[in-house]
Amino acid sequence: MPAVESKRTIREVWIFTSPKAGTGAGRGEILRLIELCRAEGMVCRRIDNLAELAERVGQADHLPDDVAVVGAGGDGTLALLAGQLPQGTALIPMPMGTENLLARYYKYSREAEDVLATLRRGEAMKIDAGRANGRLFLVMVTAGFDAEVVRAMHLTRRGHINRLSYAGPLWRAIRRYAFPVINAEMENAAPVSSAKLVGADTNGTAAKSGASSTTQSIRTSGCWMMAFNLPCYAASLPIEPEANGNDGQLDLINLTYGSVIAGLRYLMALPGGRHLKRSDVFRFQATKIWWSSLSRVPYQIDGDYAGRLPVQIEVLPDHVTLLRPAS
Repeated sequence: MPAVESKRTIREVWIFTSPKAGTGAGRGEILRLIELCRAEGMVCRRIDNLAELAERVGQADHLPDDVAVVGAGGDGTLALLAGQLPQGTALIPMPMGTENLLARYYKYSREAEDVLATLRRGEAMKIDAGRANGRLFLVMVTAGFDAEVVRAMHLTRRGHINRLSYAGPLWRAIRRYAFPVINAEMENAAPVSSAKLVGADTNGTAAKSGASSTTQSIRTSGCWMMAFNLPCYAASLPIEPEANGNDGQLDLINLTYGSVIAGLRYLMALPGGRHLKRSDVFRFQATKIWWSSLSRVPYQIDGDYAGRLPVQIEVLPDHVTLLRPAS
């Protein structure tokens, strides 16, 4: 858990809601939180869309320290909020999404009483964020097969979803995704392990060259690319367990070989971190990353479809202020 950066006395609370987040369960906690905040003498406002949020923020480049914003939604909602609010605004996750990766990592609760306790305590802490083609993310950005699943979900989604909702998009990706090669370039980069730079195609052939352990510009290529700010992934899969949201770095992992069979092998090697010891898995830390491909490869940000490559990714150290969970 990051260190407490400052103590704040919260007098005004904005609750931003995402109508489509997750399964829709727990929405009653939002009304309960409004009641509790007002009973505490806090000014409480509910905001249901970005236009209303933008109107309330206006042209301000800073909100008063006694204002806190509760994000009632999933990881995508939190990233959206962090990107719309002035830097330094106190943000509290109220997990209502499908995965709630950031909230689970930092142990936030969606219970109204727990959110109120966090507001009362008012302990502010800072974490890093990332930016991908101008869009903020808090957890990760990935390109390749998993982003294709997210894209298919995006095209068919009509309301609340759960993990089972991904079964159809997953099956479609298994049948259709061709695993094109993704090229990565990194600045201020260094290998995390004794990895060698690699270029790979979908047949699994690889060409290796030496990599220095000092900070440098590095190029690599593979069929699954993932960049993490936090060590979190859907279904609690420990893909990059050493990512740190306070080190001013993004952790890139390159799973080289492209096929459904290769994906299953990577999946089976996750327990105990055995995938990190494979000769076709390469890890780096960097402050700037560029991904490109000769094919139309999708990428996703914090579980939301964001577009197709190319994408430019950079870390934003200490960019987001959270109120430390009272629990």
